[in-house]
Amino acid sequence: MTFAEKLDNIMITVGASENLKGTPLLRRAVELWRPGMMVTKELYPALAREVSSTASRVERSMRHAIEKAFTRSGWCDDVMALFGNAIDPDKGKPTVTEFVARVAYLCHAD
Repeated sequence: MTFAEKLDNIMITVGASENLKGTPLLRRAVELWRPGMMVTKELYPALAREVSSTASRVERSMRHAIEKAFTRSGWCDDVMALFGNAIDPDKGKPTVTEFVARVAYLCHAD
């Protein structure tokens, strides 16, 4: 399975909505993310340049997309299988960094 196919499957599993601005940004963030990358200093500004926006707007859009996805899907078995103990269930959703890092790891895993 290719990286793109894995990413598509994960985004569908968590219930990401394609009509939100943050969803394509999350996809691109997963593509760009590398271990040790400084999210606020490197990733958000890079994404902001690509879409002619600001880093804070990019982060807010991605946070909103995650919130909507996890509100919609909840903590079903499929989401738990993907994220497991990586996320605090009391919060109900991962942070942008947690989401991007975990999805990138899953997409790169063989």
